[in-house]
Amino acid sequence: MAKVYGLFFGAHGFSTSLIVDGKIEYAVEDERIARVKSGWRWWKPPYDSIREIEKASGITLEDADKIIIADPTMHYCILQFNNDEVNEEYAADLRNRLIKLKSKVSWMNHHEAHAYSTYYLSGFKDKTLVLTSDGGSYEGEYGTISLAEDGVMKKIHSIPIATGASIANMWFYACTYYGWRGTKDEGKIMGMAGHGKYNEYLYNAISQCVNYKGNLEFYPGENGPTTDFIYRHLEKEGWFEGQKNRQDFAYNLQKYTEDIFMKYLTDVAKKYPQYRSLALAGGVFANVKLNQIINESGLYDRVFITPAMSDEGLSLGAAIKGSIDIGDWDGVKQLETSFLGLEYSQEEIDQQASRLSVTSSPLDYKEVGKLIHEGNIIALFNGKFEFGPRALGARSVMVRPTDAETHEVLNTRLERHEIMPFAPFIMSEYADVVFDVPQSQHTAEFMTMCYTVRSEWADKIPAVIHRVDNTGRPQIVYKHKNPVFWNILNEYHKLSGIPVMLNTSFNGHGEPIVNTPEQAFAHLTKGTIDYLIAGNKIYKKV
Repeated sequence: MAKVYGLFFGAHGFSTSLIVDGKIEYAVEDERIARVKSGWRWWKPPYDSIREIEKASGITLEDADKIIIADPTMHYCILQFNNDEVNEEYAADLRNRLIKLKSKVSWMNHHEAHAYSTYYLSGFKDKTLVLTSDGGSYEGEYGTISLAEDGVMKKIHSIPIATGASIANMWFYACTYYGWRGTKDEGKIMGMAGHGKYNEYLYNAISQCVNYKGNLEFYPGENGPTTDFIYRHLEKEGWFEGQKNRQDFAYNLQKYTEDIFMKYLTDVAKKYPQYRSLALAGGVFANVKLNQIINESGLYDRVFITPAMSDEGLSLGAAIKGSIDIGDWDGVKQLETSFLGLEYSQEEIDQQASRLSVTSSPLDYKEVGKLIHEGNIIALFNGKFEFGPRALGARSVMVRPTDAETHEVLNTRLERHEIMPFAPFIMSEYADVVFDVPQSQHTAEFMTMCYTVRSEWADKIPAVIHRVDNTGRPQIVYKHKNPVFWNILNEYHKLSGIPVMLNTSFNGHGEPIVNTPEQAFAHLTKGTIDYLIAGNKIYKKV
């Protein structure tokens, strides 16, 4: 039984993955365990996820045949282990363990790990372009292009930090001027963009942060300081004050991102016209509106974005490479599920419930469908939690999609201040009935792309679409892959005639998505939610 650990030691999004005999057993980001969003927790080794996966699997680092670490910032992190204020004793122990295991340890580049994390899970066996793009790596790259076919991938182009520029930097620095946090809140700006308008002055100012000069090259080099300088002047002019200015800046940032990236991608497609499948990874592709533009451009027949597209996915890319090196990984696979996190038994759930003033009854899908149809807010705590930023039914909050005011009501209950529209999940049988899904249905299982809602459905599901452009970020749900989620949808559909429900992540303002039964029940007893489905029971506060 071959065992491979993939680890990511880096600035943020650190995580651990475990593959056994070519099968992904676990992939866990530290923020779920530490309860601190990764955007607020920098330069911490992934010892929380290592510890929990070792405990859950019974497989320690010492048991592994191979340990691959993505991004050689490990050298920096090892030096910092003894200074870690969270758990100095455990950190020092992990440092010593890795030193003793150095014969099993190897490294891979940041963007190489991104490429592995998407191509080898795409299911694309034909000629595939593999493209990565983010805010930069320790090795000095903003992005890469690789060509792949039949399970063999080769990097053929790099965007160097020294002479190239990063689209991600425009978004990272924008968060600061909005009063938010880079690597955590970029989605808020994207959600705001639809409410703004084109402004030539703003558009041209933003264009000075990153530009494309053809031949697959961006400039100016190392554009973070340039971007900060330009934004500082826009701030003095008041562009980050007041709702209209903030919305207009967001609109022009989104539009320029789409425009400049499509110039680049068009040139890539012209240079490699035989490559008609596209696999994407890196923080830039957390932008689901950009992903929709790419998907609908006609440049590629199908697109896949790995569910953990940002740096949290690097440990999985590393583990995949290790499994390939050993000979366990069988070519290119189609990712079946992102439910790769920790799970809790019914006994553990009931033990927590017994300490609280809650009642329970057996899970009845018809009853759940009825409760949702009546307007109740219901959370689902089911099996292994998701890997990546999206809640996909393991740790989700479900609400009917028919009420336009749901956005305000739900955010108030969850104590959030979100701008992003809520996402729909939809029965696979009706995906192309409600949405225009011309291609790339597989990536829609992981809520990584927007699609346009068909006009006859827009007024039926106002709570889950962006009313400015009638788009939504759907999760297509298949009965054989996610029977609990599908059956709830099906019962609601029978009552309402609508095969769609609102799905948002199960967490309060500023906290990671819930991990444990204790965290889930806390939202029930607090009154954030009306009902909690946990395991095979449904719970209600007394």
